[in-house]
Amino acid sequence: MKKINMAVLFAVLSMVLSSCTGNGETPPSATPSESAPPLADVKPADYFPLQPGNQWKYLGDGNEYASFTREVLFAGGGYSQTTENNGGTVSSTVYLITDDQITVVYSKGEDYEPENLIGAPPNANIVIIKSPLEVGTTWGDEATTREIVSMDATVSTPLGDMPGCMQIKITDEYSYSYEYFKIGVGLVKREFHSDDTVISSTLEEMDLN
Repeated sequence: MKKINMAVLFAVLSMVLSSCTGNGETPPSATPSESAPPLADVKPADYFPLQPGNQWKYLGDGNEYASFTREVLFAGGGYSQTTENNGGTVSSTVYLITDDQITVVYSKGEDYEPENLIGAPPNANIVIIKSPLEVGTTWGDEATTREIVSMDATVSTPLGDMPGCMQIKITDEYSYSYEYFKIGVGLVKREFHSDDTVISSTLEEMDLN
């Protein structure tokens, strides 16, 4: 039971937060195309593509449940639903996508046979990306603060170096985390810090529409 509880804990952490270097060349799929909109026209959704069928796989370090896969199952009416499997449990998350932010509005742990939860009564309100997309933008609640600390971070991944990432710092009373998002790719890396503990999840595979 303890093992499953730890898996659920990291699934919940993933909802709330929500390396190995290759040859140094940025893979084509990780680089915005020449027709990508100017940065001034970029929206939060460009950093988190939530089209059905999109899939990501992350390599974990520091904890057995840090590795996970994520897939977008359903979308409609400005909402998207993902399923996430960290090897110990499966969870579902529903996101609301607007022009100025992406918000987790529903989450469900131990959801081993996911059904369409879009339209379910909200049980969460966690803004994970928020405009304006610039250094210094800060948001959060009494317990957690999020701040954009870089718009041009480079992250080393098994797919190669990924430049141009937005870096968000998430701080609470006992820990802090960094999340890195890239236009057209989504979450590139998550890094959790608490005392001497560091747990990371880094993108190693993706299949995007």
